[in-house]
Amino acid sequence: MRAAFGPREDAAFAPLLARVVTAVITCGFFFGGFVGLVQSTRLSTGAKAIALGLLLALVTLHLRNCVRPADGSRPAGWRWTLGAQAVLTYLPMTWFHETWYGNPGFLAGAALLLLRPAWAAWAGFVAVLAVQVPVGLAVRPTVVEALYLVLGQAALVGLAVYALAGLADLVAALTATRTALAEAEVARERLRFARHLTDGVGASLTRILAGGDALVVGLRERPESTRPALTEALAEARAAMARARAFAHEHKSIENTPPPAIADEPTPRAVAVLRVAILVLLIVPLPLRVLAASDYSPARQALFGLLLCAFVALYIRNCTPASGGRPRWWRCTFAAQIALAYVPLVVFDARVWSVGLFLAGLALVLLRGPWRVLAVIGFALHDVYFGTWSPTLLDRVYHVVWILERAALVYGLVRMADLARALGAARVELAAGQVARERLRLGHDLHDLLGFSLSALVLKTQLALRFADRDSESAASRLAEGLAMARQALADVGTVSGGYRGMSLAVEAGTARDVLAGAGVAVEVAVDVGALPAGIDTVLATVLREGATNVLRHSSATRCAIIASVEPDGAVVLLLTNDGVRAGAGSAPTGAGLGLKSLDGRLAALGGTLTAGVVGDAFRLRARIPGDVRAGLVRE
Repeated sequence: MRAAFGPREDAAFAPLLARVVTAVITCGFFFGGFVGLVQSTRLSTGAKAIALGLLLALVTLHLRNCVRPADGSRPAGWRWTLGAQAVLTYLPMTWFHETWYGNPGFLAGAALLLLRPAWAAWAGFVAVLAVQVPVGLAVRPTVVEALYLVLGQAALVGLAVYALAGLADLVAALTATRTALAEAEVARERLRFARHLTDGVGASLTRILAGGDALVVGLRERPESTRPALTEALAEARAAMARARAFAHEHKSIENTPPPAIADEPTPRAVAVLRVAILVLLIVPLPLRVLAASDYSPARQALFGLLLCAFVALYIRNCTPASGGRPRWWRCTFAAQIALAYVPLVVFDARVWSVGLFLAGLALVLLRGPWRVLAVIGFALHDVYFGTWSPTLLDRVYHVVWILERAALVYGLVRMADLARALGAARVELAAGQVARERLRLGHDLHDLLGFSLSALVLKTQLALRFADRDSESAASRLAEGLAMARQALADVGTVSGGYRGMSLAVEAGTARDVLAGAGVAVEVAVDVGALPAGIDTVLATVLREGATNVLRHSSATRCAIIASVEPDGAVVLLLTNDGVRAGAGSAPTGAGLGLKSLDGRLAALGGTLTAGVVGDAFRLRARIPGDVRAGLVRE
């Protein structure tokens, strides 16, 4: 059965469903007690009135104790109400034992829900069942009848009340923690990313910086002996840049996203076991009770047992939530269930083979629309057709209520188990989606932040190596600038895995000018945008850094212009142009490269646009953020 609501709706719907089904079961049993009291020939009219008043008080206490609020808390004064429920469960048996024996099941459920810790709750449940044995023997003096009262009524009702409330709690817990798993998986991915980045790129940068200052001094004092060390530093810088590129590309593909590391949770397994136990207690005791009183031969009894096992197994299968909604081949299995309910009536008496009483629950679970209503009504009239259990009109009404009450229980168990399954799957899906998005973010941030610093480091080290033999001072200056970029890159390594850090367009413009000028590019810088909101400042700085990286990597530029201004309508525009466009480069539309795709996404998140391409003999990168977006961020 497919969940029809979202997580928030499920959180509200599950406790409501639990309360409704618990109330239906309670009222159904109350009606059974009412019928027993009305039809009693031993009690006087006054005694019946007193018994009905006590029964109404007992039902009220049970509803207070077991119809739980949405937060699953125990009601105020629950110790007193539980004690009062115990008194009203057993004391009236002294006078009304013929009609009062079915009420301990509600006390068993209340014990499971109210007592703490778990061992005390189950001890209370077992104690109620133990007391029910002599009570049952006093009312129906056979072991089979007593066991029926213990298992088919007290244990069934107690576990049903407990399971419904427990499933509501599970749904609420899954909803409340629906983001916790995603957050844990994202944190795990960040740690893994940081570890790999630090072990790879960070280690290379650390090795470069470890001997960098000494190498600068060596270039100034004895340049001829520093070439091997400088060559090694250049190789290390290139290796760091290659690792960063490979790692960025790996994380920009969600196909490589590892599945969430989720351990199997015991709660769903416990829910499944509890559901199976309740369904067995729902179906098995009644036919076995009647079979024990029959005079069937051993062969017919063996056939009865085999058919009953098949019916129960098929019932459990049809009531097991599936990932696609209803179980696979449910039409065939439902038809087989109906056949198992009625075909054996050729061999067995309808009073003995009475499993057709439980088909209304399956109809509620499997069917939809008007067919569900018609089928439930039809199956609810099972005893009216066969007339085996209902000699009077009131009895017939009671057995219709009895069937519908158990149908509501089956529906509640299956529906809420399906909600729990769907929410559990949604948590896993949410975690996987969040991890995939985090991998994309890490990959883009790594590319956007480290690309420029590492490219500048490689360029500066190359220049230092080129000038080492003929201009040691220039070589030392270039290497010192490269070490500054290495320190910047190492700082980026330490921050990129923790989230996107703030950047300044003005600062990046100055850095880009220095690095590009060091590469022999004549740079014009005109940044006049005033104070920008942090989000806009960071995005535009990132665009500039990526653009400068592309100038270094993919062009033979001699001139470059970096211009940022505010248009009359308040829009902020960053324009970066450069010459030296290589054949086949830069002619693709916006977002053709992985870096430009990342920038396009960042700008789109702010309502901005990015255009990139060749105009004349120059490459032009233009980012624009509308004025209303800027004004809105300023107000915030």
